[in-house]
Amino acid sequence: MRPMLPSMQTTTRTMRGLTLISMLAGVGACDQFDVTGVENPNVTTNAFLRTPDAARTWVRGTERSYLQAINAMMDNVEITSDNYFNNYTTQSKVFDIPRLDNQDLDVRTMFTALARLRESATYGIDVVIKADTVAQVRNEADLLYYRAIGSLLVGEHFTGMPSSALGAFVDWRGHLLLAIEDLKRARTLSTDAAFRNACTAGLARAYYRFGQRTEATTEATALLAAAPTFIRNAAFDAVNGPSNSFQGLTTSATNNYQVLPRMEFLDPKYPNRGAQQTSPLAVFKAEESHFILAEALLASNDIAGARDRLKTLLTLVQSRTTELVDSRTQQRGRAGGQVIYPDTNDYRIAFAPDQPFVSGLVMWRRSATVRVPTISGTSVTAARIDAISTIADAYYVLYLMRQEVFLAEGRRMSDLGMRYPVPLAEAQSNRNLDAGADYMTAVIPSFLPPDSQMDGFTLNAAARTVVMRHDLNTILVANRTSPLVMPFAN
Repeated sequence: MRPMLPSMQTTTRTMRGLTLISMLAGVGACDQFDVTGVENPNVTTNAFLRTPDAARTWVRGTERSYLQAINAMMDNVEITSDNYFNNYTTQSKVFDIPRLDNQDLDVRTMFTALARLRESATYGIDVVIKADTVAQVRNEADLLYYRAIGSLLVGEHFTGMPSSALGAFVDWRGHLLLAIEDLKRARTLSTDAAFRNACTAGLARAYYRFGQRTEATTEATALLAAAPTFIRNAAFDAVNGPSNSFQGLTTSATNNYQVLPRMEFLDPKYPNRGAQQTSPLAVFKAEESHFILAEALLASNDIAGARDRLKTLLTLVQSRTTELVDSRTQQRGRAGGQVIYPDTNDYRIAFAPDQPFVSGLVMWRRSATVRVPTISGTSVTAARIDAISTIADAYYVLYLMRQEVFLAEGRRMSDLGMRYPVPLAEAQSNRNLDAGADYMTAVIPSFLPPDSQMDGFTLNAAARTVVMRHDLNTILVANRTSPLVMPFAN
């Protein structure tokens, strides 16, 4: 058992105090708030609310909470899925099993980060904007967007969360509805085309996870009509922080997060670009809309239409940026890691023990540079899509492409049907929560392989082969009628 932190939601005042500290810490280099003449180090809420352009400052601080929440989630959801294995870091070693306990500190950290993001945005909407006589509509739109991201991530990854400090429990479906409501309001308020497109992409994603096919396809179609190559990044800051923490976990000299061998050619998605830069992370991108439309077609048994949509998606993926990176320092298990991973292009990969070997999925990591897709990439070819002849095979290709295209973007865990529980510390501090309720227990589909088998493989260095223990996309297709996965198939 890991030690538990005091509840983040002990009082709303505590949360607001933490948020205010974050706001003020982030504005030292800005011109909105001059702290040089302050004699009393204890800056009060009332003093802040009287500051000119306080709403804009609050938005900046909420953006910081947004980036911190993305970091907290990304570092954990990728190893909880089959995408990455924690080979040698101080991060969680139990999520790879997967063991998702309500007393786990990392579960608590993610939960707190999302709750802090939502609370920061809510306080900005309900209090700061109303107190700021010069607050602009775009400030409210931004705060609604950030709160929606918090709700969306809860809806995708947790059994649920109170929607307010010490409030009543709201399950994951309720949080998806909250995200939908906020995104609609934000889109209505904004006149910025790119921001409105981000809201549309978010709505398509939320409706998709909820299983609302008509609404999801409507929003997906609208996004592609407005911006066929759309991408909305979380822009980190290498100098002032926060930086992209997942970048460090996959590119440093220590043997840390190792990608599933059959997706080796896609890693690292976030290369090191120097001390003054940190890689952005895609929160929304147009690829999602193509996936939604293809999956909706499959739900209607339209194989030909799904093939056409997947080929259009493939064209987009192949048009995305690639970069030359030097990954020699990332030794892939050869300097202290638990498991040795392939690092030369003569390795062949079998996706499961009964599958044929495939070449071209591993790059020659011992040379100065390798070319890596930094937005989207896939091993699926046009010929493979053309060969689809059954619904089951179409679902397989679609989910293989989803896994590859969304690698390192925190999407695979929800595709596998897993959810983190509400932390026990929350139930102990919030009288509206029941420590014995179902939401206190993680959701792990019974069809997923246990005991770290999702990441398991056998490497034969002499034969230059790797055999994956399981192909989880085959398992997903076989269980597609489960209410836990494939929202349109149920």
